[in-house]
Amino acid sequence: MRSTVIIFITFLLTTVCNNTKREFHYQNPIHKGLIVGIRDAQIFQDNDGKYYLIGTSYPFWPQEGKNPGVRIYSSDSITGWKYEKLLIDRESIDTCSWYLDRFWAPEIHKIKGKYYLLFNSLNESSICSPNRQLHGFVAVADHILGDYHILTMNRSLMEGNDLTFFLDDDGKVYAYNNGRKKIQVSEIDIEKMEKKMNPLICLTPGDSARSDWDYIGIEGTYVIKNENLYYMFYSSWSRGYEIGYATAQSPLGPWKKFEGNPVYGAQNENACKRYGLKYTANQNNPWHSVGHNQVFKGPDGKWWISCHGILKGENQKPGLVIDPFEIINGEIIIKGPTFDEQVIVY
Repeated sequence: MRSTVIIFITFLLTTVCNNTKREFHYQNPIHKGLIVGIRDAQIFQDNDGKYYLIGTSYPFWPQEGKNPGVRIYSSDSITGWKYEKLLIDRESIDTCSWYLDRFWAPEIHKIKGKYYLLFNSLNESSICSPNRQLHGFVAVADHILGDYHILTMNRSLMEGNDLTFFLDDDGKVYAYNNGRKKIQVSEIDIEKMEKKMNPLICLTPGDSARSDWDYIGIEGTYVIKNENLYYMFYSSWSRGYEIGYATAQSPLGPWKKFEGNPVYGAQNENACKRYGLKYTANQNNPWHSVGHNQVFKGPDGKWWISCHGILKGENQKPGLVIDPFEIINGEIIIKGPTFDEQVIVY
């Protein structure tokens, strides 16, 4: 009888423990631990369970000073960050190099046990460099914190900005970026770090300045796969900074824009006036702009978006913005960008 009681109590305790709910609290924008701010933010969770964050580092614009390179931060919670180091240090780069300035929108992708660091750069500081336009470059390391070895020392992988990778289930790797305000893709040889094909155009801006939210230009793409359907996120600065997506049956397309775009982001009255677009946002919305996203698995193990957001009146202080999303019947469902405290129960 006693052993039966003990077994029953153990069963109850196990059941209660297994059904214990957790709560995750966050509030956008997140600035804790960041050096001034961040743009184009990517969150990456490694095998050690830690989250890592990279993005365009301050100073963001040439008039503010020289960008130092690629900073990386770490966190156990994603609501506060610790600066780790410079993965790419501008001070150690030869002044005649192809890559010396800006270091836009860096990302890390783990492929076949190696860490590939992507960054977009040019050389506007020295007359001895042949690279005066933004190009995508790649470095590799055996550990997320490096040291990183540049694979594209004397050439770029892709012409244009916002380079990103997508690893498909069959092991093929695709490189996407925006060139001349169009999203393009090329399958790449990851070992040789070179294109296997001429880039194909995936997406172009909208057709009508009066009705299309992405008419002026598109950029900042990021690709995921869910249930055999490919999703391409992208941003436009036409009405401020907003995010939409397109879907395809193949990484090479053809891609179809979601009819309900944009699904995330913020409008700016001045931008709408400048380009002759209708301002339809809530006047009480505190966001000035929110965009250029990546995707990661959050503390609840589900899809989350990461990007940068700027509150009205704080143009020089972009912070990290995160929110969860779901994919239901092939459609992305996302709330936000949120700005009051959020509680995720899982």
